[in-house]
Amino acid sequence: MAENKRIDRSKPAPPPPKRKFSLFQWLSRFLPLGKVFGEKNETNKDLIPIRYFYYFLWVVFLLLVYERIGYLSEQYVRRSLVLKKEVEDLRAEYTTIKAEYMKSGKQSEVVQKVQGTGLEENLTPPHKLVAPVQE
Repeated sequence: MAENKRIDRSKPAPPPPKRKFSLFQWLSRFLPLGKVFGEKNETNKDLIPIRYFYYFLWVVFLLLVYERIGYLSEQYVRRSLVLKKEVEDLRAEYTTIKAEYMKSGKQSEVVQKVQGTGLEENLTPPHKLVAPVQE
């Protein structure tokens, strides 16, 4: 009978290789994480199990994102207040310029401006010309 070459069931499967890189090992070079995280035994009953370390990192990441969003929203509010103030200033300036322009278009103002050039105001009303209707 032919032997099955695909799966060898006579020997147990070898355990998967251990990871050479671990985030906990890398951080323990810089921070004293061994005092907080580790395996519990009789001498170290106050240590937090290592498996919770990744959850702890996730919570820290979420807190950082939360703070960043809060900072950006405060920055947006500050910018909007500055823009509102600028719009109010521009609206006041527009109203002032419009009022000056409307005042300068009045007949009495125009007469005062043109007096120095030798022009005078016509006091007689204009004559209406009527053309005869041709039939």
